[in-house]
Amino acid sequence: MSQYGSSDTDTDALSFEVLGDADLDSAPAVPDDDDAPNGQRLAGIAQELARANGAQERQALLRPALRAAGFDSLCYMRISRIGDTINRIAYFNAFSPIGWAPRYVRERFYEIDARLAYSCRHEWPMLWDLSSIASSPSIAGVGSNVLAGGAMGTPAAQRTAAAARVERFVAASRDAGMQSGVSFGLGTSDALDTCVAIFSNSQPSKARVPDMSIGHAYALAVGLHEFIRLRAPQINRPARTAELSQIQRSILEFITLGLNDKDIAERLGTSHHNVDYSLRQLKKLYHATNRVQLAYIAGRMLDAPGAHHGAGS
Repeated sequence: MSQYGSSDTDTDALSFEVLGDADLDSAPAVPDDDDAPNGQRLAGIAQELARANGAQERQALLRPALRAAGFDSLCYMRISRIGDTINRIAYFNAFSPIGWAPRYVRERFYEIDARLAYSCRHEWPMLWDLSSIASSPSIAGVGSNVLAGGAMGTPAAQRTAAAARVERFVAASRDAGMQSGVSFGLGTSDALDTCVAIFSNSQPSKARVPDMSIGHAYALAVGLHEFIRLRAPQINRPARTAELSQIQRSILEFITLGLNDKDIAERLGTSHHNVDYSLRQLKKLYHATNRVQLAYIAGRMLDAPGAHHGAGS
């Protein structure tokens, strides 16, 4: 498993993992009649993948199904976002073009990929091709926050740098044979996370993707999503509110009220040092870079269903 990321003075702010079939084979075995979400049994490709004996059999199952649906590759990611900022990606690359996943992460293409921006907000399909991605409003309005290393400059310089990154992304996608396809957003139990499945082929226009192919792709996406939910705890981790102590939960609640460290310490009857230490631990847990991001996370996580039934509550 390869990891990529960067850090600030407080915490490892970004966490990126690229996982393959070997990582699934190292996971505990799962009964093929294990319950899927909402009490439904695994069905279709999910059940077949669960019964497969290793990576080779899974490839033999899913590759022909991809081709029958009219696609050459499938990229599956679990994405954590703070507002519009992606701060964690777990990328399952078993069915992606060789070398694509590490490059996608290394060159931070996720920051300018309109398919992610769309699929993290919507669960219905997005038909795409490289021309539509390059002309997406989310690409046209990209600013300094997506420039490599966070480089600042004049608006014109920022637009020029962003345009160059989009051009590299489009060229890299074309070289990898990913010119058109469909993407789907898939829900998770975590208020901050969405899974995205991106199907691709070498056809230059999305107009050549028929409705039947979209339906077949969705069935494959849901099946793989259910299978990975069971077999890849590295991707589908439990809700992180369950890991919180009562004092950490209280600090998160006080942050959402706008209290500073001194006021929080007084409310909790502890020292400023202890509050500062707990804040650093919370930033590390949630991959947050600053207090504003942590407040956003606290608001989403503490309001999520079941968020008040974790440790210490």
